This record gives sequence, C-alpha cells and structure tokens, in this order.
Amino acid sequence: MSLYGTRGFEFLLDVLLLLNLLFSIIVLGAIGIWIYLLVMLKRSFDLSPIIRRKNGHYCHNELVSIIIPARNEEKYILKCVTSLLDQNANNCEILLIDDNSTDSTFSLMQKLEDNHKIRVFKAGPKPKGWIGKNWPCYVGYVNAKGNYLMFTDADTIHSKNSIRDSIRTLKEENLDVLTAVPKLKYPNLIVKLVLPVLSIFMFSRYSPMRVNDPNVKIGYLFGSFFVITRDCYERVGTHEAVKSEIVEDGALGKKLKEEGFRLKMFRGENLLEAFWARDFGTLWNSLKRLIIPLYFTDRRNSVVMTLGIFLLMSFPFVIVSYISLVIAFSAQPNWSSYCLLILSLICVIIILITNYYQLKKANTHSTFYFVGAPVGCMIVSFSFIWSILTFRNNAKVRWRDSEYNYNEINL
Repeated sequence: MSLYGTRGFEFLLDVLLLLNLLFSIIVLGAIGIWIYLLVMLKRSFDLSPIIRRKNGHYCHNELVSIIIPARNEEKYILKCVTSLLDQNANNCEILLIDDNSTDSTFSLMQKLEDNHKIRVFKAGPKPKGWIGKNWPCYVGYVNAKGNYLMFTDADTIHSKNSIRDSIRTLKEENLDVLTAVPKLKYPNLIVKLVLPVLSIFMFSRYSPMRVNDPNVKIGYLFGSFFVITRDCYERVGTHEAVKSEIVEDGALGKKLKEEGFRLKMFRGENLLEAFWARDFGTLWNSLKRLIIPLYFTDRRNSVVMTLGIFLLMSFPFVIVSYISLVIAFSAQPNWSSYCLLILSLICVIIILITNYYQLKKANTHSTFYFVGAPVGCMIVSFSFIWSILTFRNNAKVRWRDSEYNYNEINL
C-alpha cells in the first residue's frame, strides 16, 4: 500500500472512531432516558390512584347528564349506550349528539330514543372556528339538564359502576373535574405493536402522578371519560374555549389546571374500555394529530422533539444493524466498534424490557408483543418525521371521518 493509501486508510479509521464515539454518547443518553422511563412507568402503575368500586347502595339525587358526540359510529354506538343503560346509577340522562354522520349512526340513535333516559340531537353545521367534536359536545351541554356532566366517546364500553363510582369519588374528594385512564382496546396486529410503545411515553408524561401534582403545570383529560360539574365547565369557558383545538381533551385539561380548578386523574381500567386507534389509517392520523398541532404553534420545539423521538426510539436499533455490519466486514475492528455495539444492545434490551413491563401491567393483550417494539418505535418515529417534512403541502389531519387543514384553521 502506498503512503497516500496508508494515510487515507488511517483517516477513515479516525473518522470511524469519531463516529463511534459520537454514536456511543447518543446511545448512552438514550439508555439513561429509557431507564428513567421504566422507573416512571413503574411508579405510575404503582402509585396512581384508582377509582375503586364502592360497596353498598349509593343514592345520588342530582341528575348526571351523559353527553356522547358521535360521527359515523354505527359499529359501536349501540354497545356504548347499552353499557350506559345498564348502570348502577339512579338518576342520569343520556344525550346522543350526531355530528353530521354519513352512515346509519343517526337512525340507530333514533331507535334508542324510545328509552325515557335518552334524548337525541343533530349537531348541525359547525359554526366558523369550531372543529372536531367540540361543537357536538357544546350542543350536548346546551341541552343537558344535570349539574354534573359526563363526556364520553361513542366507542367506549362502560362497567356497571362507572357513573356511580366516579360521581361518588368526585363528591367525596371535593373535585371540580375527574378523568380516568381507560383500558385501551387493540383491534389488530399493527395497533398491538405500535400503541404499547407510544403508551410508555404518554403514560409517563400524562400520568396521574404528574397531572395530580399541583407543582406540575401539566393538565390533561381523557376525552373517552371525564366528569365535570356544570359550574366548573361554564367557568372554564365550555368547549368553546378550545373550539379550534383538534386535541381538545388535552387543551381543556391544560386550561382547567392553569386556572386552578380541582382536577384529578385516576386509573380507570376497571371503569371502561376505549379505542385509541382502530386500524393503520386511524393510527397514522392519530400520530399526526399529536405532532402537527405542536408544529403549527411551535416549530422549533416540534422539530427538536421529533429528532429526540428518533434518537430515543429508532436510533439504537439502526446502530445495532450498522455496527454489526462494520464489525462483520472490517478486517480489524477497533475497540470503539465493540463498545458501541455493547451499548446499543444494552439500550435495545432496556427498550424491550420497558415494553414488556408496560404490556404486563396494562394487561391489554399478550406480553409476547413486546418483541414488536422495533416495529412500533420505527413507525412512531417515521410518522413524526414524515408529518413535519410534508407539513407545508400536507398539513391535514383526518379524524373521525373528517379532514382538518392546519393551514386554514384560525385564518
């Protein structure tokens, strides 16, 4: 080999060494964050309050108005209403609000109206500036008669005690609003692979421990289930205060927390089951629904968050493949390559352990799906990256068979 060839080879080795060291630092940081997430996840499952079933009969004389907005929910609406009619509660009304459905949802609602507890309304066209289910929720409130309002989605299934136990807990703890983390339903393979990974982050950031801590600014509501006093709902501005928000439950919860209302989140797996995504299409749009609103309001932070998600979720798996090839095809792998491989494998193992723990504690489906963590991580990372890269030409989010363009919202 010539002198220039030797120098060139040495230069490549130096570059490889620097890359390995840089990648090792990144992976080491990812290991630390995943350990933190695992600890937070364990604390959340162990310490978060649970709405427990109360023994004995509980007579609640004040009317509870259950408001159910629904758009194209013909597959789910009957099961939801049936579960609410079969409640151990003595004084409630059910308001079904059709949000311009194009399927048989409204006709199914009308058939249910024979029950004296049920009233059916058409939301009608949304006024200017209103998006998502904010308008039908508001229509439900306007027609509600109760001093307690329970908002829930049309694809939820409630236990017999969801109203009784939540209202009693709200009153006993002197709360303005109560929300519960539902037991999520995973209807197909792709959702079973992706959502457990995403749930690790969601349950760590929006865990009851954080939402219930007065020293933490984070407030959140699960749109599938929250109970609020009429007075509190009116004072916070109703859904009109968040009328242009696609993630309206998060926005309303944040506003409630900021304005000092007594908000408390519980684990509610024993109260109800709910969908977060039903198929790949709704899963993809649900992920876009998380990042595009942030990009619309704070582009720098959204880009930083997307990069961080990639480095945390996908980078360790990419590096394991990359460094394995380097070692396999290198005549003399140096120590930095082996160091990077070991760190990457440790990080991957911690990711798998965290995913396994989440599946075991949530008890939604088989823990065997923990092996799908690489697929879940890749899909979440890629969806965020794709959403930001295509934002200018495709700032659209499809949700509940409606399409919203963020370039047109609030214009």
